[in-house]
Amino acid sequence: GKADLAEVVDTMTGLADFAIQTHLAAIMAEMVESHGTPIGNDTGEPQEMMVLAMGKQGGGELNVSSDIDLIFVYPEDGDTAAAAGQRQLSNHEFFIRLGRRLSAALSEVIEDGFVFRVDMALRPNGKSGPLAASFGMVEEYLIVQGREWERYAWVKARAVTGEPDDIAALDAIVQPFVFRR
Repeated sequence: GKADLAEVVDTMTGLADFAIQTHLAAIMAEMVESHGTPIGNDTGEPQEMMVLAMGKQGGGELNVSSDIDLIFVYPEDGDTAAAAGQRQLSNHEFFIRLGRRLSAALSEVIEDGFVFRVDMALRPNGKSGPLAASFGMVEEYLIVQGREWERYAWVKARAVTGEPDDIAALDAIVQPFVFRR
């Protein structure tokens, strides 16, 4: 009872962001060690998964009983640059596995409890869609199937991880969907 609402939601949102960033970095390092670095077909550049916070976390309004609504995206399709002894994966499969592991790490119940409940239902095609989507998949989904309520949900979308250029590229895809003329 000593913290006001602003302090509580700022702290809880910061904790969620930190937990996502920390777990993602550790799991990504393990995945790269096993499968190599994901490389984009178009640019030949290493690819990273972007974790988008939606809902209360995206808006900086997380409270102590909130779950976190996440979407996992990555810039380009391609394959991992696997070295000897590593098993090559498509970027799509790599990021789906990475997303599964991240979600499990955040929501795993242990003797001390869990970090956060994770809800992935806001991703393109909801629970029936792939756990991680390329920018191209997101763009096609929003153009062809994006619904009215999803526009409102994307207003609060905030990248918790990702490179600035990738965040800007995703914003360029999402902005025309959210703010139609």
